[in-house]
Amino acid sequence: MKKLLSDAIRLRGLRSNNSGAESKVWLNNTFLKLDKSLKIKAHSLNGFGWGDDEKGSLQLALAICIEIYPAEQVRHIYPSFCQIFLRGIQEDGFDLQIDLSTFNQSIKMD
Repeated sequence: MKKLLSDAIRLRGLRSNNSGAESKVWLNNTFLKLDKSLKIKAHSLNGFGWGDDEKGSLQLALAICIEIYPAEQVRHIYPSFCQIFLRGIQEDGFDLQIDLSTFNQSIKMD
């Protein structure tokens, strides 16, 4: 089943300061679960991240793309998604509206 591309998403995150506790992230008010993305590829067994956390950022990008893009495209686009939308976030907590229209136009959708 093909997913409908959204031109915008709401992304909220809260980095855990406790050792061993995972950061929490919501996509359009839905809590993202780490396990679903780990089944595709394990970048970070310690959970999601953003900003300077390269492995955690890739894991988060994968989890987001799984939810909003067709399965056959996810593996190809999530590294770019990470670079464009997640690497610049430096705050421990954030609440963002992300415009995907330019990104969606730049990726080839079959």
